Amino acid sequence: MSTIDKVLIGLAAFVVGFIISMIVIFCIYQTTPDVLIECTLAGCMSELVITFAIWRLKRIQSNEDKEKKNEK
Repeated sequence: MSTIDKVLIGLAAFVVGFIISMIVIFCIYQTTPDVLIECTLAGCMSELVITFAIWRLKRIQSNEDKEKKNEK
């Protein structure tokens, strides 16, 4: 399992845990910390975009390397 896969699994686990904890907080207090939710989900989305960009760049680079090997 690559590092990018581990990051994505960890990120998914964190988001699921965070959403469940916000549901519990809402059930107890009948309100939610809106700014905390917005900032946390924005941070997770930015991490997802950065991770996807790294994955895509690695995939493009590996395809170019395979093409160079095939040309030789």
